[in-house]
Amino acid sequence: MNADIRRAGTWLLAGTLLLALPAREVRADLLDEAWKRGNDAYFRGDFAGAIAAYEQLDRQNVVSSDLYYNLGVAHFRQGSLGRAIWSFERTLAVDPDDEDARFNLAQARKLAERRVLDKIESAEREALWIRIATLLTASTETWIFVGLYLGCFVLLFLRRRAADDSRAALTAGAAILGTGALLAGVLLLGRMNLDRIPFGIVLPDMVAVKEGADAAYRTSFEVHAGLRVRLLDRDQDWVRVRLANGLEGWLRAEDVGRL
Repeated sequence: MNADIRRAGTWLLAGTLLLALPAREVRADLLDEAWKRGNDAYFRGDFAGAIAAYEQLDRQNVVSSDLYYNLGVAHFRQGSLGRAIWSFERTLAVDPDDEDARFNLAQARKLAERRVLDKIESAEREALWIRIATLLTASTETWIFVGLYLGCFVLLFLRRRAADDSRAALTAGAAILGTGALLAGVLLLGRMNLDRIPFGIVLPDMVAVKEGADAAYRTSFEVHAGLRVRLLDRDQDWVRVRLANGLEGWLRAEDVGRL
């Protein structure tokens, strides 16, 4: 695992805050001090102190891939794999090209998998249509749909003015593009619906999923640290989650990190 935290972002963090809050330089200085305090604590081996300093920034709604990355490394060093995975996932949400975070996420997930005693079948594998729908970015899927849709109508337009011997080929081409546009539209619609349902990461090493929003309800099954779940509903301090295999239940909100 690449366990080096990032120190170069200190002045960038302060600069960003100064631009966003020109009348509140004191707040920017305090946040910059918390950043430095977290880095210093990490290099002393005080991972709890580093986490406390970084989380102070997080509570102030500082959005920074470096901040989330440092939190992930500190949590990993402390043995909190669920929170480390959540932090690396947040890093990639801000910067999808961060190879260090991607590598560390994979290593943390492997270690979390080795700790699991009773693994639920297909708990982490989404349905085939979901994997296909999320294979590309939403913007790419939109352009594919528009391209196929317009291509179909262009061929139909050309067919009206084409010679008789060319019409069959143009008709076949329009049918292929039209079918492709229909499939792309269905996948895009599915993607849009999926994007409305947020993901969360299970934080404790192992936690019981209840049948209802109260600890008194019967346990349905257990989930482990780092498991990715859909967040469907909330009832006070509880959230209803769905696994990739369709199993649903309730967890305490504090046990799930929202992405």
